[in-house]
Amino acid sequence: MICIVTKWWHAEGRGEEAVTALKELVLQVEKYEPDTYMYCLHTSIVDGSKPPPPANEVIFLGAWKDRKAFDDHRTGPVFTNWLADNLELFVQNDGRLYVSAEFADRFAGFVRSEAIGS
Repeated sequence: MICIVTKWWHAEGRGEEAVTALKELVLQVEKYEPDTYMYCLHTSIVDGSKPPPPANEVIFLGAWKDRKAFDDHRTGPVFTNWLADNLELFVQNDGRLYVSAEFADRFAGFVRSEAIGS
């Protein structure tokens, strides 16, 4: 399994639209990408965070069967079509989505069943 933590930033004044679009992306990934094991999106909570993140930050926590499954997600029709339709909602660099990404190898942890659907 391969995990990733990424951060995106929605464009100024586009936060509600960005969250709505991202919720649709989650539904599509869940439906069409069975090798995506986890795809959780979060908005940042500035109050209490150290250091405080920008208010327009979106945090992804994802897990895939393997690197191929991640690459298939990133280059596949669900994500690429969604991105083509929604790129303007996010901060860009040279016309491409501006993103930070860090791969991780899980060595311990759990997800309680109560978290499913939250």
